[in-house]
Amino acid sequence: MTQVNWFSIYRVHHRVADKFRVGRAFLVGDAGHIHSPAGGQGMNTGIGDAINLGWKIAHVLQNRADASLLDTYEPERIGFARSLVSTTDRAFTGLVGEGVVGEFTRKIVAPLVFGVVTRFRLGRHAIFRTISQMRVHYPDSPLSQGTAADVRGGDRLPWMGDDAQDNFEPLRSLDWQAHVYGEVGKDMETACRELHLPLHAFAFTDNTKDAGLKRNALYVVRPDGYIALASFEQSASKLRTFVEQFHLRFRNSPMPA
Repeated sequence: MTQVNWFSIYRVHHRVADKFRVGRAFLVGDAGHIHSPAGGQGMNTGIGDAINLGWKIAHVLQNRADASLLDTYEPERIGFARSLVSTTDRAFTGLVGEGVVGEFTRKIVAPLVFGVVTRFRLGRHAIFRTISQMRVHYPDSPLSQGTAADVRGGDRLPWMGDDAQDNFEPLRSLDWQAHVYGEVGKDMETACRELHLPLHAFAFTDNTKDAGLKRNALYVVRPDGYIALASFEQSASKLRTFVEQFHLRFRNSPMPA
């Protein structure tokens, strides 16, 4: 290059709004958080915000949930936004730093570390889970309750990695559902039928165990694929209490009189 026709200084802003909701106003995507392009996380984060808020607004507008459901949006998404801004800030600062240290990081450290990590399957898997934001979870949300084996309320439903039975296939419904890996009790069948909550039973296999799921436990899955309720036992009373807490009505439930 011998001539520069146009030159501009690129400045990165790192900000997170104090609140993601005030009354009937919600902030989503770059309106609520902005950060460096390091890691390419901006689009994924905005999509995550939209999905999280979208199904909750739809439920309230359709009289399928109490308005308190909307209160779970901010605590679920603002914590992740703050963490993301912090990590991308550190990564970007290191990569664009001036002087010998910055140049050494860009030309030697970053390529070396990335090259070593990506040689191993676990390293590639960790990078994928981080960039795809599959590690995002909501353990402190009011909508997250219970623990069963390695899975707790607020975790993304783990895929059991079994080609013979795909526990992610039912998620195409984009609606609430209950999962049991093993034997389904009659009380649970009755409760789900009366609540009009779709119930899916899967065989408990080695792959299921490796995924961290508990045999015969109850997992209530939200429309966005996260676990809302994880119960060590198939407790119909726990299920009903959870449903009543947010006044949930499922897709095929009759309209209230």
